Amino acid sequence: MFYRLRRSLNYFKFYHKTKRLLDTPPLVQRAAPLTIVSMVAGHDFHLYILAVKSLYRRLGRGRIVMISDGVSPSSIALIQKHIGPVEVVPVETIDTGKCQRGGTWERLVYLIRRSENEYIIQMDADVLCVGPIPEVLHCIDNNIAFALAEGIPKKPLPDWVEDGIARKSDNVVHVFEKQARQFPDADRFLYLRGSSGFAGFAKGASNEGILEDFHRRGLKMLGPRWKEWGTEQLASNFLVANSPNSVPLPKPKYLSYERHQIPNEISLLHFLGYCRFHNGVFARFANQEIDALLSGG
Repeated sequence: MFYRLRRSLNYFKFYHKTKRLLDTPPLVQRAAPLTIVSMVAGHDFHLYILAVKSLYRRLGRGRIVMISDGVSPSSIALIQKHIGPVEVVPVETIDTGKCQRGGTWERLVYLIRRSENEYIIQMDADVLCVGPIPEVLHCIDNNIAFALAEGIPKKPLPDWVEDGIARKSDNVVHVFEKQARQFPDADRFLYLRGSSGFAGFAKGASNEGILEDFHRRGLKMLGPRWKEWGTEQLASNFLVANSPNSVPLPKPKYLSYERHQIPNEISLLHFLGYCRFHNGVFARFANQEIDALLSGG
């Protein structure tokens, strides 16, 4: 109960500090073989409008899909007022095939299906573009997959064992890394440690069959733990790593905020849930972006 009250208060304060977002002009969408996909919870609609506008101001093109996880009709109407003809897909309508449900697996299955015919950007509502994103634009223009991976390069899957051990964590992501050599045919695959909060999926680089095969192998390796939150992120990282010429976005320009100092040269911040509203950093960068949107910059 106290967690929900604290979360509601934090969202209220953030909305109050950034309510000028609703004064910014609506997006003008431009068709392109590119789609931005986000899975949005009901309380994140304001963050989602901000995230999409900040990204689209730099991309200038592409379709927009929102996978709705309890977003109300009134919030959907506000979203469409601000970012145009958004395709709304209720999460419960997505058939996950041979993959499990929950833990945002619905989102990954959906976007991988679409990536067979177009480039897909997966973006969480708590992602904010705060500077130029030339590396992202290069990846899109050259059909290269990318991940928000703190600049850590991809490498053969078995080589992640020592990294997983060094984390000294029982989180399922690090358990997977520690047991990477036990993954069936591990020597055939690459992996990178990234966040599924912001990722690019190259057209035709992967497909649902590859995703289902990874799911099957992971379930065989970890058993019941495969149902835990975090395995979708493992799958996202795996698919990006095994896409031709894929890259981690460079650190510190692309960064997950974890209560540390923000570097001067910064392109994008992912405000992770446990420290999303820490010290007003998110609101400060949000208002800088709102200023640019209001000025037409």
